[in-house]
Amino acid sequence: MPKPTFFNLPEDKRDLILEMAIEEFASNDYESASISQIVARAGIAKGSFYQYFEDKRDLYFYLVELAAEEKRRFLAAHPPPDPKMNLFDYMRWLLRVGLTFELSRPKLGWVAFRAIHVERPFGDEVLDHVQRSALDYYRSLLQMGVEQGSVDPEIDMDMAVFIVSRLFAAYGRHLIEREQLSLEDLDKGSPAYRDLDVTDMEEHLISFLERGLRPCPRAEKDRPDDADQEPAP
Repeated sequence: MPKPTFFNLPEDKRDLILEMAIEEFASNDYESASISQIVARAGIAKGSFYQYFEDKRDLYFYLVELAAEEKRRFLAAHPPPDPKMNLFDYMRWLLRVGLTFELSRPKLGWVAFRAIHVERPFGDEVLDHVQRSALDYYRSLLQMGVEQGSVDPEIDMDMAVFIVSRLFAAYGRHLIEREQLSLEDLDKGSPAYRDLDVTDMEEHLISFLERGLRPCPRAEKDRPDDADQEPAP
């Protein structure tokens, strides 16, 4: 976490340091990212950086936490139209609002996604530090589906949480790469994504989840009396 001296800075200076840090980590892997580049672009002395953060790792973890916190605030500000909607309609809403957030903060989203799912320079430590609450969230969603009768109560819940969380985490990133959207253009507010029709992609993903999660018809214990009879010639 940043030191108190960081939070004592004027808001515009804090924002500039963070934006330069996001730019650096979005453009480079962890090992290649340079504190010297960050402070030079932010217009501060390198010694000042260590008055604000312990080291590069401290800053990196904070950016991942910042991404999670900004997404939580975004979701809270854009609640579902009907809190009692069924699980798969809720997932459709979650895909849309999550994509809207990621397209609005593409570089910060990429830093967090790479830290947890791609580069993982600290193994599971970032996941343990930040992402456990997200896994708990998806578990509660799936449990809601069980209670609604839309999710098989005998499903392997740990595996289901793993699959759903990974799909939702990767959805926006996959769309950005598939459509060859530039992080630079998105970060500058380019409207390029506004004309994208993602309805089919969204429906394919939800249908995939629904087919895998819904209760399976159970085999009948008792077969009809003629089930074992020889077929008629």
